[in-house]
Amino acid sequence: MGCGFESLLPCQLRSDAGDTMESQHQKWVTLSYLAVAALFGYVVFSLAGKLVGFYDLEVKFRNISTILRVGSAVLGVLMFLFLTRRDDTNQFMNEVMTELSRVSWPTQKETTSSTFIVIVMVLVSGTVLGLLDFLWIQVLKRVL
Repeated sequence: MGCGFESLLPCQLRSDAGDTMESQHQKWVTLSYLAVAALFGYVVFSLAGKLVGFYDLEVKFRNISTILRVGSAVLGVLMFLFLTRRDDTNQFMNEVMTELSRVSWPTQKETTSSTFIVIVMVLVSGTVLGLLDFLWIQVLKRVL
């Protein structure tokens, strides 16, 4: 029994090919971790700022804005370190990058034509629904 679709068993890459793939995608994985950590730090900073404003902590603590900035930056760095140090997270993200590299992305022409078709269909659907709504309103005005 083999691997793949027929057996529903995952196919294993050769170890040297897998290492090459992982090292090839590692910079993108690290960049995505950095983006997640920056977003996490920003969300923490925003929520903490709302709490400071709600509880009026500016009066009680001097330099609260500096404390918030440093605290959210430290939490962002900790999130980055947590993500980069976990082997299971790195393996998952490398597998995601490998699968994304196998995707056949549409060309610019295909994307443009598909977008045009979607816009036309939305306009046609909106017009039809608008006409049906107008007709229904007219029928209701005459009945009532």
